[in-house]
Amino acid sequence: MKLVLLSAVFSLVMLTSVRAQQSDSRSAKFKSFTRAEISYLFGIRDAVNDKNLNSLHIKITIGLQNEFIGFGVGIENASYREAGGNGLTFQTFNLSGNAHVFAKPISTDELNFFLKAAAGYAPRIFRTYSKGPNYEIAPGILFTTKKKSKIYVEAMYQVQKIDSFSLTTGTPRFTAIGLGIGTWL
Repeated sequence: MKLVLLSAVFSLVMLTSVRAQQSDSRSAKFKSFTRAEISYLFGIRDAVNDKNLNSLHIKITIGLQNEFIGFGVGIENASYREAGGNGLTFQTFNLSGNAHVFAKPISTDELNFFLKAAAGYAPRIFRTYSKGPNYEIAPGILFTTKKKSKIYVEAMYQVQKIDSFSLTTGTPRFTAIGLGIGTWL
């Protein structure tokens, strides 16, 4: 899994570097963006007591981007629940740094592909919320509607550790894959 994450981050860095070298004065200007998404992830690794946890995420990211690359700050509320809906649940409020790169300029109305990555931490803001580091990577497809709105679909891989909960084997680590949809303004 670490090899997959390292190769994805390396790909993101290389694409960003190539895009930065190809950019002209028009695409070098950074403008603000807002991205809102909802995603559902399915646990792929036993997290706690041989149980997988599925999770629902709502995330808003704001930042700066040019035609090919962007960087931002994300706020995400996540709810982890044991598969089947009974038993163990966790809530997190994640703060993250985000980066993304496009295959084509974002201003195009054509089908566009992107790769985004995020790394952050979930502080224990509320008593019922858990804390711990997290990271995710997501390739996706960006569509432009007839009214020029931009929506996207993404496949996600995410890891969330929970530092405020202890087991005999250490702290829980949720590894999950899933799908997300969102808008890009």
